[in-house]
Amino acid sequence: MSRRTTLALSAAAVTALAVVAASLSWTIAAPQAVAFAERDLSRRYGLGLAVAGPATLTLLPAPRLTFSGVRLIRGGHDLVASDGLQVQLGLAGLLAGRAEIAGLVLDRARIALPSGAGRDWAEPAARLAARVAAGRGRHLRRLVLRDATVTGHDPRTGLPETITGLNLVANWPRPSAGLDLSAAFTWRGVPTTLALSGLRPRELAAGAETPVTAALTWKGEGAGTEGPAAEGSAEIEGSLVWAGDFSRDLGRDLARDLARDLAEDAAKETSDRGPRLSGQGRFVTAALPGTLAWLGIAPGPAALAGPVSLDGRFLARSGGMEWPEIRVRIGDNQLEGAGAASLARGRLSLTGTLAAERLDLSGLMPETASDRTPSGSASSGKPWSRAPLALDGLTGGDLDLRLSAVSARLGPVEAQDVAAGLLVRDGIVEATLGRATVQGGTVKGRAALATLPAGLDARLQGSVDRVDLGGLFADLGWPRWILGRAQASVALDGAGSSLADLVGRLAGRAAATVEGGEILGLNLADLAQRPDTAGNALRRGGRTHFERARVSLTVSEGVAEIGQGQLRGAALTASLGGRIFLSERRLGAEARIEPGPDGRAGGSFAIEGPWLRPNLRPLSARTVLPAPLPKAASAYAP
Repeated sequence: MSRRTTLALSAAAVTALAVVAASLSWTIAAPQAVAFAERDLSRRYGLGLAVAGPATLTLLPAPRLTFSGVRLIRGGHDLVASDGLQVQLGLAGLLAGRAEIAGLVLDRARIALPSGAGRDWAEPAARLAARVAAGRGRHLRRLVLRDATVTGHDPRTGLPETITGLNLVANWPRPSAGLDLSAAFTWRGVPTTLALSGLRPRELAAGAETPVTAALTWKGEGAGTEGPAAEGSAEIEGSLVWAGDFSRDLGRDLARDLARDLAEDAAKETSDRGPRLSGQGRFVTAALPGTLAWLGIAPGPAALAGPVSLDGRFLARSGGMEWPEIRVRIGDNQLEGAGAASLARGRLSLTGTLAAERLDLSGLMPETASDRTPSGSASSGKPWSRAPLALDGLTGGDLDLRLSAVSARLGPVEAQDVAAGLLVRDGIVEATLGRATVQGGTVKGRAALATLPAGLDARLQGSVDRVDLGGLFADLGWPRWILGRAQASVALDGAGSSLADLVGRLAGRAAATVEGGEILGLNLADLAQRPDTAGNALRRGGRTHFERARVSLTVSEGVAEIGQGQLRGAALTASLGGRIFLSERRLGAEARIEPGPDGRAGGSFAIEGPWLRPNLRPLSARTVLPAPLPKAASAYAP
């Protein structure tokens, strides 16, 4: 072997040994290593470093110091405690004999976010923001957290919060490049993942606009032992800008002062600082109440919704969000329009104007077994529910919603050209039907519920015009006992702790007029001729045609007094009086069939029993209502 070959092999062996040695971890004196790393941490961020265990140095593939039993300190308080810390060093700085920290890796770190010692975070945050904005000096290119725990306090409620199992990787290779971040963690028992890319910290710190793309997913077993699970995702693609002094704002006690100040500014609609995010966004959840409960937001009217998705252009700022264009899907309903949301002291407020081709609101009126008989008709034998009435599940948030639809369904009723609104405030729910076409007629109405110390106050106003009663009764599954076009108005109010209590206290007025109709299942002319057949008159069937029928009701303490009950046909006139007992769902009325001008007999009959299945019986002669006086003689009546 030649001498040159021997020298080459020796050099290769020495190089290999040097590489192997550089790749090994060498235990070094901990105090000197700590002082070496702490100089850069203190100069850049004002942080102190305390180490309880040994220190090791590894040169390849990148220079790094590794410590165990680590604490990052500021103002005499531990901000971070970690089982292990790996400090990645810049090679150029190391060759020059100084520490230039390029990356940090923390194992099983316990991070205390600002709370009682929140001021200790102010200087590190301010220094970081200033360096990023100025673009000077070396920056932290990589941050890794393995199985970390983060503790803090909810700025809205002051209650403690904890994130566990946090695994985070953040890369920022160059000051001019974007920041990429991925994280997985568990919060309030729900596993969650976050991915962020494209964010340019230098532009953000300098007050310029930066692109940003983010995706958040969560899937758990729910916020509690009951209720739907928190499951869903949110995605955004847009731009982010910080209005105001980024260094000053980031250097404040973010968990207390800034959050409080921004919330107050948002309430006054004068917020001029803080983050502003705009772009395209999408939000999807399989169960909105579960997701809101997980976030600590009172679900309010959202408790009525199942799967929900939002997609559209948005603008988010401190305390609120706006959607100039939004597409909403709730179950099979698809709506488009605009909306806004705000959050103050944990209370969610929503406003929106939405339109749909077809809208199915049947889910808002769940049908209970107690309201129906097996045949599907309304029950008259079962009492009204005595379950306590409350709005707690509906008024946990605020809602101001305006809806319009070409066609809509509410339970079994189909409507067209619908314009409606729903207003929810603390302890108040108000539903308004501006207009709707139902069975060829127009329906309008307003219903309001308000919380009382014990129960609810209820108010109902409405009107119908030219509605086909036969078609409406068929939709509702009621017996089609009367046909014709109806006009009606109603104004009722009541208060009670249960539905039975409320019905028993109803008061108000109602009136209805039916034109050109007929009564099915009863022939009044035949009944007048043969009053002894009243017991089975309804079972025999028949028809009574009429030109106009009118009835008015005065309601007090749950009893409706019948006034001006009249029916007029070409050859028949009848009147109706008596009472409807709403609490008991029964009738106690008297009907009088007037004698015809051709000498046809008249008669009086009692209408008694369940209001949808009444019984008829003839009244004796002494109880027959007297015939009305002729109009010409009314002036002489005593």
